[in-house]
Amino acid sequence: MSTPAKQYDEALVNFYEEQLVSHADTAYRFAFALTLSLDGAARCTKKTFQQLSSNLEKAHANGDANTTLLLIAETWKAVMELKGQKFAEGQSAVTKVLKPLSIESRAALAAVDVCGLLPGDAARALAWSEKDLRSHLAKARKALMASTLDV
Repeated sequence: MSTPAKQYDEALVNFYEEQLVSHADTAYRFAFALTLSLDGAARCTKKTFQQLSSNLEKAHANGDANTTLLLIAETWKAVMELKGQKFAEGQSAVTKVLKPLSIESRAALAAVDVCGLLPGDAARALAWSEKDLRSHLAKARKALMASTLDV
């Protein structure tokens, strides 16, 4: 016997479509920076949205929460849950530059410089101290400045 489909009110549907789905590219870009894989980014983004969908009331209850912060936090959890899995790595110049960085440095860099979070918000999304976030961010930026990007 199948379980009946869950019914959502219009406010939740609008929140999901307008605030979350419209920013799916943010979760995808963040996941790509961490997995360095198109497949890995897609799987992590799918897991992120499955998790958000299952707790939509809770996500919406935060009021006018920072959608980017919410997406980064959930995508980080998804990446950590899939951490042991291997994905086909990309061969782009960006992938080659990011590969030597630790996953933490890539997360800090992507959350702040790609997704646009303020360092304090990025630290909250990743459940780190702001000091740790800034340390990883500085390491990532220093490494990028020293790298050569062959485009």
